Amino acid sequence: MLDAALDVFAEKGIDGASVKDVAAAAGVTPGLLYHYFAGKEALVTALLRERGFARRLRELLEQDRGRSATEVLPRVMREFDGLLAANAKLLRLFFAAGHSHENVRSVLAEFVAEGQAAMADYLRSRVAEGELRDHDAHTTATALFASLAVGRSAGIPVDVAELVGLVLHGLVRPDGDTPPETEREITGA
Repeated sequence: MLDAALDVFAEKGIDGASVKDVAAAAGVTPGLLYHYFAGKEALVTALLRERGFARRLRELLEQDRGRSATEVLPRVMREFDGLLAANAKLLRLFFAAGHSHENVRSVLAEFVAEGQAAMADYLRSRVAEGELRDHDAHTTATALFASLAVGRSAGIPVDVAELVGLVLHGLVRPDGDTPPETEREITGA
């Protein structure tokens, strides 16, 4: 039933699809569908909870907790990008789900927060080990995941190696010397 629901929601959108459409695609009666799900929002919520990527991200980051960010981040972000690419229908559902359905938006926010928290925890562990400078790990996690998700959603995939390199190395020149005009712009002096 969830496979059929995903197909129908991806094709018609959440608002354009009905429980009857999902039941027909699943080859069941609407009554049977209602036996398992209270309605359309419950179907979307079940899809987000069962098919989401947060659990896989947490597993990846936990198994590599002691490994360097230069090794772990490219691998984890490549896998996340692969999950997005392989689950294009689910990604469309993620972006569509929160617009007009408050309950679904809440579940989506939980899902996103779980993935961001897993990444932020990993980044904080690398700060504690002295590998990374102290920074707002939640913002970094948000930037990493959002960049890939928005890129995939828009059909403009992001180069994972470039993104991770930007996060790890920033935009400051390698020699550390900031040209005077740039320094004035940064500090406002």
